[in-house]
Amino acid sequence: MFMEGIVIGFIVGKIRGGKFGNFKFLSLRAWPLILLAFLLQISPLFAQKIYLFSKYGSYFYGASFIFLIICMALNIEKKGVWALLIGIIFNTMVVFLNELKMPISFQGLTLAGLESMIEGIKNGQILHYMDLRNVTDWTKLLGKYIVIPKPYPLSKVVSIGDIWMSLGLILFIQGGMRLDPFHHMHRYGKADRMIKFRYIGKN
Repeated sequence: MFMEGIVIGFIVGKIRGGKFGNFKFLSLRAWPLILLAFLLQISPLFAQKIYLFSKYGSYFYGASFIFLIICMALNIEKKGVWALLIGIIFNTMVVFLNELKMPISFQGLTLAGLESMIEGIKNGQILHYMDLRNVTDWTKLLGKYIVIPKPYPLSKVVSIGDIWMSLGLILFIQGGMRLDPFHHMHRYGKADRMIKFRYIGKN
């Protein structure tokens, strides 16, 4: 859903008169936390044989959500970040209440043509996921069970949190494309550097 959110955000931003160049005026507080969270979430792909990751990988996975929440909270005034924060909180809740794993529907994975992912979860090659059928409380409502099936080329199974995050990406990207550079310059004092002219009339 995130790739779709990014693409739709760019399209909507362009339709609404936004410019890609306006992103240079966009600033995010604590943005390295996003990069750190991403690296922690994909770490099992390249660090399964490293003892530190194999033993404490679940904690790193949980920490990645905390870093994202902190970053979003520090930038809550920016367009769309509120939706991103809601989605991250939903996903964080379900992960922390289910042994630091995201419940996912195996039936949904089958409908999406992702049977290999089921095998990977069962044999432990794909970490941080668990069978949605093993969840018995209300948190299963926040798991991944919403299917986007084939023939869609990017078929997948997503959660309510993923949908909120995708909405946030759409709003954030098109909002960034429609930033007012003159407002930004004035806000940070750059407008004062502009040359000013005045007319001096005859007395």
